[in-house]
Amino acid sequence: MVKFQQITAIVIFFFLITSIDAFASTLEENVIEVKGQASVTTQPDYFSLMLSIAQKGRNTSKLRALVDHKSNQVINIAESLDIPTKNINSARVILRVIKDRSAVNVQGVEINRNFPQQNKGKVYVGVEGAESNVDKTQNFELSRTISINFSTIDEYDEFLSRVIKVGVTHISPLSISVTNSEKTYQQALAKAIDNAKTKAHQIASQANIKLGKLVYLKELSTNHYQRRLSTASMYSEASVDHRSHVTDKAISASVLVKFAIKE
Repeated sequence: MVKFQQITAIVIFFFLITSIDAFASTLEENVIEVKGQASVTTQPDYFSLMLSIAQKGRNTSKLRALVDHKSNQVINIAESLDIPTKNINSARVILRVIKDRSAVNVQGVEINRNFPQQNKGKVYVGVEGAESNVDKTQNFELSRTISINFSTIDEYDEFLSRVIKVGVTHISPLSISVTNSEKTYQQALAKAIDNAKTKAHQIASQANIKLGKLVYLKELSTNHYQRRLSTASMYSEASVDHRSHVTDKAISASVLVKFAIKE
């Protein structure tokens, strides 16, 4: 009796699997499959700038004082523009050792000369410790990296016009992004689904068939919005009056949709 029940259960299981496969196969043959796409443009509202201040010399204490002085000037400029303290980071300091070796490095001298009885030989004069006796000057380079975040491009322009007078060593490319890109992506995703529905209805109308309910929906895209970098450069007094311009950015989404066909 037990064996009979087990055999019956196995038969029913295979029947269900076969029925599901047959249903899926029938469904695939009676669907309209379309891809929907859409984009939503948004204005960038997050601008991040990194700059560095560096000094070289032998006395690390003096170097630190010079770098700290210029760093404080940069921070004061940012604070005068009402940039929040949380958007200013100046904690990264790097100390690098610079070794200047002498241009002349005598390892030894080889002399060819004639010895008595016309026998040729060589005399090798070693200069032991020659390199160690050459005076080496050890310098240091101390640098501080400061990063500042802006909420508008006008804040960035105003900050740049003031900070170049301080004497910064290098200004990295400006990072431009959108703070709430996920919200914009969700809007694009909803429009992509609507676009897919419109396509499906158009196809059904052209094929003179009736469109049924939605049976499959797959998100093909992800919110992969990345920060954009402007070109790095060394700024001079000539760039004080420059006004930056930022264009809207498009965030796109795409979906795969299947609709059943009414018999």
